[in-house]
Amino acid sequence: MVIKSIKKLILLVLTSFLAAFNANGQEVEVSVDRNELARGETLTYTIRIYEQRQGMQLDLTPLTDEFDVLGTRTSSQVRSINGAVESWTDYIITLFPLNEGEVTIPPIDINNTQTTPIIITVSNEGPRSNQDSDELFLEIEVNKETVYVQEQLLFTIKLYYTINGIRNPQFTELEMDDTVIQLIGSPNQYENLIEGVRYGVYEKRYVIFPQRSGPLEIPDILFRGEVTDGSSNFVFRNLNTRRVTAFIEGITINVAERPLDAQSNNTWLPVSNLTLEEEWNIDINNLSVGDSFERTITMVADGLDGAVLPPFSPEEINGLNVYFDPPNIERNYVDGSIVGRRTETSTLVAITAGRIEIPQISIPWWNVTTNELESAVIPAIEIEVANIAGIVPSEQAVVTTENIEELLASTPIVDQQMIDAQEEAEFIEVNASWLNYLILLAFAIVVLSIYRLILYPNNDRIRAYISTQLNNLKAKYSAKNNERVAFNELKTAFGSEDLHNIREALIQWCDHYIVTRPVLTVEDILQQKELSSLHPYISQLQAQLFNSAKNSKNEDNLSSQDFIKTLVELRRVRLKANKTRIDEQRFSLPPLYKTT
Repeated sequence: MVIKSIKKLILLVLTSFLAAFNANGQEVEVSVDRNELARGETLTYTIRIYEQRQGMQLDLTPLTDEFDVLGTRTSSQVRSINGAVESWTDYIITLFPLNEGEVTIPPIDINNTQTTPIIITVSNEGPRSNQDSDELFLEIEVNKETVYVQEQLLFTIKLYYTINGIRNPQFTELEMDDTVIQLIGSPNQYENLIEGVRYGVYEKRYVIFPQRSGPLEIPDILFRGEVTDGSSNFVFRNLNTRRVTAFIEGITINVAERPLDAQSNNTWLPVSNLTLEEEWNIDINNLSVGDSFERTITMVADGLDGAVLPPFSPEEINGLNVYFDPPNIERNYVDGSIVGRRTETSTLVAITAGRIEIPQISIPWWNVTTNELESAVIPAIEIEVANIAGIVPSEQAVVTTENIEELLASTPIVDQQMIDAQEEAEFIEVNASWLNYLILLAFAIVVLSIYRLILYPNNDRIRAYISTQLNNLKAKYSAKNNERVAFNELKTAFGSEDLHNIREALIQWCDHYIVTRPVLTVEDILQQKELSSLHPYISQLQAQLFNSAKNSKNEDNLSSQDFIKTLVELRRVRLKANKTRIDEQRFSLPPLYKTT
């Protein structure tokens, strides 16, 4: 304990004296709002940069190993004391520790230097959740505390809230090894009255299939969102926006092995109910050799996905040819439980007359309600297949050798009328080839008539319409009207190294990037804070363009590669912001209290 206290004291001293760096003329300081916190709580990590002239992009990737980055914001200040002006920018980062014990906030690279690491202590004491919060809290539910391997586990997350205007709700993603996890439908939203307080409820339901026995650790669940008054947009962040979080500890589920009674079977189906149904498309009690008929068998399992249900139709049946259609697989949710369905349809053709047995189908399954082995059965049946003439082989007349000799020795009877009719039919068939030529001629006449009566008189109008559509298409996908085309032209301009083309293409693309006002000149770009990272490169570009000692080709003074990287990063940030805005509008929680 004494050693730990000395260690913390040394760390505080080092943080106080060594947390300030000088990088490119800028001092950098780091700090946290507290060094000790309980599991489930968040902390604020602040990076202060003095004398910062323009914004920068901080790489927060090193933080993600030990923390969940909940949010970031910036704050710039200027103060004057006795004529001395001092300015700084704070990068304020909200962190959620992922582990308990001593956790290190790693160094971050800033302007060719690194910040000082900070050690914090996350204790197992204190609140394990924020269930006592008046604003919002989490609850988790499971339908069972013990399940079998591959049995469904129903898991529900409920967010209770009394705050209006929660947007962009995010929950911890359920990621567990050796499990199959499926989200059941869309989140449910409803209201619930608890001890006289009306709460809005945001509910997400999952079905989990553990694939191995032993303890199943369901992780802690963290909710994070934003509360706003609704006046923000995707360009400027609303200053009144604040982040809210809720946390609840995970649970452990026991996963039992496959019972001994079920280990002798090839199939393992742990469900609450399983049924087999059979249908025929015709009456199978009246069949003859050569008849085809369809058999449809459907398996329905309460508690398994249809994709994991095994095939069950017999592949061979004596006396019948069997042809299978692809199985129909379905997955539905009934009362929060998954219901799988597998339908197999086969076509059977009778090839042998007589009595044919269609064998029994028996599917063993484990009843997770009664913990017993059961079987779904379709009993065997027998069908009678008659000969083509409707007489079974036992009743057929036997043709003797004498009958055959009589037939061979008899004089054949010639039907002259039938021969003449056949010749006439052949003559007609030969001359029928002229009908093809007549059809082609008629088709050509129809085509020419359509052209003469419709297309030719309206030739100018048709051409004008096609030309208009082509012009509209070209305009839609021009650099002026399409941001992607404008950015591709900008990259092409860099490849040509023509500074004039680079400048014009840059102005064109920046006009798409800035939506609040038109961008017509380079000076318009320099006035936009959102494009401050481009200002140094634009200064280089302008210097080379208007330096008479140099030609219009790009030289070493302009860092084209760095310029392009900065443009790509700006575009990536904007596209991400647009996507976030769309997601916020799509997944925002409705107001708890209706407004008129």
